[in-house]
Amino acid sequence: MNSESKLSSVGIIGDSPAMHLLARQIETAAGCDLTAVVTGESGTGKELVARALHRQSARASMPFISVHCGAITETLMESELFGYERGAFTGANQRRKWLFEAAHNGTIFLDEIGEMSIASQVKLLRVLQEGAVRPVGAHAEIQIDVRVIAATNRNLAREVAAGRFREDLFYRIAVLAINTPPLRDRTSDIPLLLQYFQHQTEQKIKSTVSRRIEDDAIDALFDYHWPGNVRQLRHVVEKLVVGTLGDSLINADAVRRALDNHPHVVLCSTNGRWPFGAYTEGDSLDDFLDHAMQDLYDMLRGKTGSHSETARQLRVNRSSLYQRLDRARRRLYLSTVNEAAASIV
Repeated sequence: MNSESKLSSVGIIGDSPAMHLLARQIETAAGCDLTAVVTGESGTGKELVARALHRQSARASMPFISVHCGAITETLMESELFGYERGAFTGANQRRKWLFEAAHNGTIFLDEIGEMSIASQVKLLRVLQEGAVRPVGAHAEIQIDVRVIAATNRNLAREVAAGRFREDLFYRIAVLAINTPPLRDRTSDIPLLLQYFQHQTEQKIKSTVSRRIEDDAIDALFDYHWPGNVRQLRHVVEKLVVGTLGDSLINADAVRRALDNHPHVVLCSTNGRWPFGAYTEGDSLDDFLDHAMQDLYDMLRGKTGSHSETARQLRVNRSSLYQRLDRARRRLYLSTVNEAAASIV
């Protein structure tokens, strides 16, 4: 299997020069059991790159644990990452093995590591230096063998200069660096991505008709600047497929309508109605609202550049926003797991 085929197996699609370069970087980094940082704009597929690194490494048969650092409050960060012993605090009725220990011999992916507080960064640095974790309330450390892959859409060098990110941790995680290209630098991949997302969506809604994409629709997609990158393209394709259920083709007018109402373009549609996310038949109300909340957060986070500013715009405190996002992501994860389990049965 060539490197491009290996990438497509985790959902990374593309045949542009930028993606060929990315494939070579991943293949090289996968053979080095060193910490790595994946950089790039929001929506470029940083977690997919991390999964590809894991799948092509010698740790492929072991766990891959993904952690969204921006969705865990500072007070919970230590117990979430390192676990706790029974009696460590009120409510700790039994020992909890958590994320680093669960990833033993495998890979842990720390998404949005730039959102970590300085205090949490100090604890993470110690884990990387010592190769051991100490659960909250424990008297001894537990040795672990974990490869750490981090990701951020921030410029960590600037964060170091501003005093928001520890310099020693920066050098510890950035042994290998991979940058995911924005969609505007790989527009030749749009037809492949369009076909891939269209097929995925039609399967999800159990459509018996595959819509034909007219040339003017593809031209309209090429002409757009894609501030939300591949994630935004996926959402737009979902809206196109669901919004043309009675048609056999998708034209430029349909593309323009989907883009005009997309959350990366406007917060409210012209008639003031809720514009986020198309409803997919079979989704529960909670699923729809969770997806809509994630879309709104991703859009605002991409504009503001920080979780704190996003929370301010939404008029909630940081901790409350963390908790709401965490609940939504957990529900969506459990929904996906249950759906997969049902399909196996």
